[in-house]
Amino acid sequence: MSELDLTPATAPAMTREAMRSFVDGVSDPNPVHTDPEFAAKAGLPDVVVQASHTTAIALNALIAQFGADAILNLDIRLRGPVFPGDEVTVSPVSYGELDRGVELRNQRGDVVATGIVVMRGDPDE
Repeated sequence: MSELDLTPATAPAMTREAMRSFVDGVSDPNPVHTDPEFAAKAGLPDVVVQASHTTAIALNALIAQFGADAILNLDIRLRGPVFPGDEVTVSPVSYGELDRGVELRNQRGDVVATGIVVMRGDPDE
């Protein structure tokens, strides 16, 4: 398997409106994504982006570069929260033998997610 030839891509800054639209679209009633007071009571500085929204950021970057038909699987592991105003950059990363990895970092350099990509034509396919 060769290292993923992905040009780093930065998603637009996360807005509360985009977060709300996504949460409504997936019918996620968890107030940690929409209610700042609830998030504060949970010990968070603000509402957090829904997990599948973070995954969609990675998937959109991959599809933009390789096309939807090239992506067979994306296994994402969340490593930290994404908050309103965060700009998430998706970059290639090598995990030893699992070379087709992606890493998502916010504008502060914090890793918010990591993942492994299986693409059409991979030997493991």
